Amino acid sequence: MKTDSFFIPFQSIDFVKDFLVGKYERLHSGNAQSLAYRNGYSFLYYLEMGKQYVEQAEAAPLATRPVLLFYGCVQWMKACLLTIDPDYPGTTQVLAHGVTARKRKKQGYAFWEDEVKVQKEGLFPFFSEKLFHVKQLTGEKYTMKSLFRRVPELSPVIERLFGSPSVLPLTLSGPKALIDSRLLGTLDMDKYRLQAWLKSFGISATVSTDDRGVEITSQTRLDQHPFFTVEDRQGQLYLPTLRTDYQPLPELLCHYLILYNLSMVCRYETEWWCELLHTFPGHDYPCIDAFLSTSVTKLPCLIEQVLTS
Repeated sequence: MKTDSFFIPFQSIDFVKDFLVGKYERLHSGNAQSLAYRNGYSFLYYLEMGKQYVEQAEAAPLATRPVLLFYGCVQWMKACLLTIDPDYPGTTQVLAHGVTARKRKKQGYAFWEDEVKVQKEGLFPFFSEKLFHVKQLTGEKYTMKSLFRRVPELSPVIERLFGSPSVLPLTLSGPKALIDSRLLGTLDMDKYRLQAWLKSFGISATVSTDDRGVEITSQTRLDQHPFFTVEDRQGQLYLPTLRTDYQPLPELLCHYLILYNLSMVCRYETEWWCELLHTFPGHDYPCIDAFLSTSVTKLPCLIEQVLTS
């Protein structure tokens, strides 16, 4: 794992307890020391189990990688929750996955077009609200297509397969953001419509255009919005090219949803999964292969961002 150095200090229970004390003190907890002592080993074990799963996924064949990555992601998300909710899990309801996969059509099924649905309770909505302050709507459906498109590392593959990129680069300089001029065309907006659209996300800004591209000036940096921008492993920021891809999903939750669905497919739709791996039909295989190769190195980065925020 490329961020292995980040996880190494957490193999010390003394370091873990000090880390949790700092987190709990920021919660204005009067008993931060005792809470850190109580939760120290649980936090350490969540991190360690997640690390073991992801390391195994890195060495595993594509056929079994989704299950290992999904459970690694779950363990790490539990560790993150323990930093902000010392009583996690307070109820058994928050231990459920929090999403369901639809029944699959045997004829003409395509993973790219598949979807998952948000449940009222469980890890997904609980984590979204606790860590990102984004409330998920019960019954909301997310397609795999829209989730893939919010992972910036997949944009080159998507562009080769479908003819257009899923994200365009964004450059920040103080209160100004410079965006590729193609964005207005893909969003089907002029600068005035874009300005009004940004306001619907709570971003008060002015928009201008010149030879360099589209310039957005706002008091709130675009990357401070919980889900408006996405970021690759090198720290480059991007904006999705389609309006439908601006969904209340920080990228970590996109990985969770895709991995959940992929793990369900490879466990319970074995025939379709094996046919995919051996016959390479449609565009599903390259998208899934690229995603899993990305997720195994991106997940540690996303977890590190949450734990250090």
